[in-house]
Amino acid sequence: MKDKNLDYSSMIGLFLILLILTIFTYFNKEKEYKVNKKFFDRKKVLLFEKKKKEKNNFFLLENNVLRLKISNVGGIISEVFLKKYKSYDTSLSYHARNLYLVKNSSFLYKMSFSNKEGLNIDTKNLFFQPFSLKNQKKGIKILIMRAKNPYGKGFLDYIYTIGIENQYDIGFSVRTTNFYPFRKLVSINLEQKILSLEKDRNWENSYTQAYYSVFNKNSASVKYLSEKKTEEKNISNINWIAYKQQFFASIFIPEKIFKNTFVQSENFSSGSFLKKIQFKTFINTKKNEEFHFSFRFYFGPLDFNLLKEYKNGFENIIPFGWGFLKWINKYFFLIIFQFLEKTNLNYGVIIILMTIVVKLILSPITYKQYKLSAIMKLIRPEIEELNNRYKNNEDAFKKQRVMMELYSKVGINPMSGCLSTLFQIPIFYSLFKFFPTIINLRGKSFLWVEDLTSYDSILELPFFIPFYGNHVSLLTLLYSFALLVYTKLSNNGKKDFSQDENSSIPDMNFILYLMPIIMLLFINSYASALSLYYFTSNMINIGFFFFIKEFMLNEKKILMKIQEKKLIKHSQKTIQ
Repeated sequence: MKDKNLDYSSMIGLFLILLILTIFTYFNKEKEYKVNKKFFDRKKVLLFEKKKKEKNNFFLLENNVLRLKISNVGGIISEVFLKKYKSYDTSLSYHARNLYLVKNSSFLYKMSFSNKEGLNIDTKNLFFQPFSLKNQKKGIKILIMRAKNPYGKGFLDYIYTIGIENQYDIGFSVRTTNFYPFRKLVSINLEQKILSLEKDRNWENSYTQAYYSVFNKNSASVKYLSEKKTEEKNISNINWIAYKQQFFASIFIPEKIFKNTFVQSENFSSGSFLKKIQFKTFINTKKNEEFHFSFRFYFGPLDFNLLKEYKNGFENIIPFGWGFLKWINKYFFLIIFQFLEKTNLNYGVIIILMTIVVKLILSPITYKQYKLSAIMKLIRPEIEELNNRYKNNEDAFKKQRVMMELYSKVGINPMSGCLSTLFQIPIFYSLFKFFPTIINLRGKSFLWVEDLTSYDSILELPFFIPFYGNHVSLLTLLYSFALLVYTKLSNNGKKDFSQDENSSIPDMNFILYLMPIIMLLFINSYASALSLYYFTSNMINIGFFFFIKEFMLNEKKILMKIQEKKLIKHSQKTIQ
């Protein structure tokens, strides 16, 4: 019995020992779990911080005119700095800030690779590291950014090439190693948000748009999307595509023609960005072969001579106007402007000299126009006499014949005035496209004018006037006043004899006097170089008017011819 009680005691003791051990083990493991969890959480934080640090890694590639900042996240160009240009600083009211075509990753491009199993590699999510930086002959620098294949072996290389001299274009190649078996189609997506760089955002936005070159039947033509509204197109056979601003452009040039491309332009009405332009396309690859494709990027000014050197038609993205106006600007005004630039004078003086040269070239036409206007005023009494003599509609043909005899006698042809005016109209309107697009005038000052490619302002208004704006341009005022004086001189004592007194058609003289007011409203926000040109042109017109009247037009001789004609007619009537 005693032994039996002992066995019970032993069993109870053993049970208590096991219970204690179990409790001890449980709490010990929970503590261990908490320690391990804390360790792994710490490891996770360290990995996150490492990735966060990687996101801040940038690599510079530069030459004399460009500085590129390349990010290790996606391997993209996150910043493009143009060393020789400045952007407009609103606080200083002139171009003083560093000019960035791309900043804070406003320029994004990526490629997507996928396979049959549904795995997808998007290059924007890859981390690139600089694998090689080489300096070759002629100062060419090559930077290779390499990213590992996240699904196995192999890697992807982004290869950037830049020249040491004044080159605004860079080479860009994509090369894979052991990336197959991915699908044949590789998608490319390139997007840029266009930064505002100039004084007048609305004016700058009207010159910002997407241009592209299409190759058809052994020739290329340059086309564009709307600059005013959001637009998208599916385009075939693209040679290159340009994201153009008022004075700068980002041009994407593939080594091969893209057969099918989707292009979209989205307009922003406010903010630091003007537009968002993007394109998407696909490239076919051969089975079990590595992907290798090359491009070129151009980040630079819209300089006509510089763009023409590339022999790809890049110069056609400079908006010199449509049709005949483009040819006038490219082969008349631009040639004169570039010739006068060699004088190294102030650009305001160059515009004045350019106006004088153009007026001298057009002086024969101007002389005929002034001669016609002056003689028409001299023969006004004779024309009034003929109008009174032939009032009936039945005598209209006879009146016209007698009028032509009078014009012939004094040596004028009324149609010549119309032809000379028609000839000068394209020249007048072509200048509206010429001055706002010439980058050499950008940021150049003259007297009180801060920038000849933008409006000059002597007074900011606290309100907005429709068609006029919220500022007062002194050059526009001077031009409008000069135009009014010239209109008054050229039409002084002149009456429109082409219509009857009872006609309901408005007097043409009244319309001519409205022109200074219309131009005051219309060009107040245009480039100040345009107002300077027109002001100088009208001052020359006024001076030319007095010069012809005093030294080139013999009014007495013309009056003698008229009197001679009257005497002949009087003698003929006496004989009869």
